[in-house]
Amino acid sequence: MCGIYGFARKEGHLNVLERFRIRGAVMDLAFLNETRGKDGTGIALLSRGKWMMFKEASPAGKLLRTKRFQKMIRAISEGTQICLGHTRLATVGDVRNCHCHPFESDDFLGVHNGHFLNREALLKKYGKKAATPVDSEAIFRVLDGEKDSKGFVSKLSEMEGDFALGFSLKNDPDRLFLIRNEDRPLHIAYVPSLRTLFWASDAEHLEYALARNGLKGSVWQIKEDHLYTADVRDFNGRSHLRKTVCAMKSCERPAPSRWAEDDFRPGSQPNFFSFADLEGFGFFEGSGIGEHSKIVCAACRREFETGELYYDEMSRRFMCESCSFDCLDSFGRGRGGREANEESPELFELSGV
Repeated sequence: MCGIYGFARKEGHLNVLERFRIRGAVMDLAFLNETRGKDGTGIALLSRGKWMMFKEASPAGKLLRTKRFQKMIRAISEGTQICLGHTRLATVGDVRNCHCHPFESDDFLGVHNGHFLNREALLKKYGKKAATPVDSEAIFRVLDGEKDSKGFVSKLSEMEGDFALGFSLKNDPDRLFLIRNEDRPLHIAYVPSLRTLFWASDAEHLEYALARNGLKGSVWQIKEDHLYTADVRDFNGRSHLRKTVCAMKSCERPAPSRWAEDDFRPGSQPNFFSFADLEGFGFFEGSGIGEHSKIVCAACRREFETGELYYDEMSRRFMCESCSFDCLDSFGRGRGGREANEESPELFELSGV
């Protein structure tokens, strides 16, 4: 689970207050999206004739207090047309600066929340190479060479996994492209007074960021399996978004034993979260499960209090500390966690993952 956010706006004058409100909304969205990923933070700004990018393997809340990130925020000006932001929860590829989003390809800048499962097949099909092991980068490498919605749809519809994407052509700051499938959320809100479209993974994050900065706009989730084109040249009282049917293939995430060796190397391990972490993400909301509830470990089947269990995002299972280390050890030896992955039912459905 990662967080994506940003804006697209029509080029034009901003007074001091409007500029501060846009910058404030971006800072709030970066901070709020830390709940979706603390392993990296990145932001790209596109304007006519140039673009700039900052990304670092640090939590957003920490970077917001630094001069280097504040300098990037201050670079948001009346000429800035598109902002692409991301907070990373590392899954494929270890924690380092170059593995953070946004990713740059030959033609694109983009951010992704989810997993791209058939990337190797499509990279090979289109004769492309990725510079990192991160699956998200491969999305934009595969798209390289396409310039319009028809070409994007053709390739996006071949991709399998779970997706929420925001991307733009590096040489075309007038158009932002957004798409999601049923597995990932993505929300937008248009602010007519600023002729600006804000977007973020979580509706609550977007609502809070707008309200805190005195911006008015209705928040709604974009329709799944449709590519949305936000052309800032059309922005006025409305955003006039255009959407094109684009069914990205949704499929079950492979069990750990089926992941390729390149996906998990020693030192690049799955993330396990404590009860406090999961409660902070809102995963237990409405479930009736408290910190001292008893939950069965998905591997050894013994009962533990929730505070003594860890959550494996890749297999979506709860495991005790001992079994979680067995799972990590098996990944490191390249055996894919077979002992810790015996057939077991889901404990309960988790929403928003």
